[in-house]
Amino acid sequence: MIKITDPSKCCGCFACVSSCPVGCIVMTRDQEGFDYPVADADLCVGCGRCDSVCPMDRHDYEAEPFAAYAVRFDEYLAGSSSGGVFPALASSVLDEGGCVYGAVQKSDMKTVHAEASDMAQMEAMRGSKYVQSNLYPVFEDIREKLQMNRKVLFSGTPCQIAGLDNFLGKSYDNLLTVDIACHGVPPPGLWERYVDSLEKEAGKKIVHVDFRDKSRSWRHYRMSIRYDDGTVSYSRRDNNPYLSLFMQKMILRPSCYDCRFKCGRSGSDITLSDLWSVSDLVPELDDDKGVSGVFINTVKGMHAFGSLRPAFVQEVDPDKARSCNSGFSSDAEVPAARDEFFKGAYQTPDILAHMKEYVVKEPLSRRIWRSVRSLLSKIKRRILV
Repeated sequence: MIKITDPSKCCGCFACVSSCPVGCIVMTRDQEGFDYPVADADLCVGCGRCDSVCPMDRHDYEAEPFAAYAVRFDEYLAGSSSGGVFPALASSVLDEGGCVYGAVQKSDMKTVHAEASDMAQMEAMRGSKYVQSNLYPVFEDIREKLQMNRKVLFSGTPCQIAGLDNFLGKSYDNLLTVDIACHGVPPPGLWERYVDSLEKEAGKKIVHVDFRDKSRSWRHYRMSIRYDDGTVSYSRRDNNPYLSLFMQKMILRPSCYDCRFKCGRSGSDITLSDLWSVSDLVPELDDDKGVSGVFINTVKGMHAFGSLRPAFVQEVDPDKARSCNSGFSSDAEVPAARDEFFKGAYQTPDILAHMKEYVVKEPLSRRIWRSVRSLLSKIKRRILV
């Protein structure tokens, strides 16, 4: 029977919950707002399945990508966080009668994994979601589809890929897994408190959130929040406490600080990322509209990627492509104030003020350098044009 005594030993992948034959395991929210599995000892039959599928101590997959590419799809560029590769992959799978699984925001702003059987349903999966998603009962659905010989694309964080792999217990030729260069995941509980506070402050309901609105700039993206009266508010990282604390690694899941699945260790077929090193690798694409780094990890991934027809594709050095992207760093230092932050996060009546209190202001020298670098990039792009 699974029992979590050390929060850092659970990534919240839902593999144990999905594998229990009697349904005795439920995900229960802890004091930090993260979900952990809790088993009912009276219902447990002692089969050991939950322990056997946990990827935390039994997942030793590790490989370097054998190819990396700078990629852009013009038709999907505007609505994507980077270069539009995910919708292109999804379209390819859907065209073959398959289905796609990815993270979506529900009407109540909670983030869950869902199934898409057409491109209209897939639209909700596009874009970044900076909050951990609920995966139940997606793993069971995927296994059923695979056994029906339907093609399946599953997109998620590296630990979710590893959890699915352990849950299935075997490889399937008709499954394509795609993970992201993951910075880490914040707790659903904190996100829900944040949303509730914003709605109370504004006096209206939030109907959509874009964590990475790049309509003005890909490099200097904003969070955009649309309300039910049609109004939209924008905030950049430096004046948005949620984005700031996320980027400062203040609100990540304990297992994220020593991730076992990043950098080719999830077992995914393809890894997608922002190609922040674009100015050095493919300066002709450095137009601040977004470009993806695509890392091919398996032969299956190469076949899937090879069937696409992007507007731009160029092979690049994997190490250089990973540079400038913190999502490829396995270890993250735990902020000194993290425990203190969470101790007060769910007791304070004003969560917005509490979050702002723990935001570490970026040094003036760093802000000046970012502005100078941005200006130099604009000048460079104009020269190239």
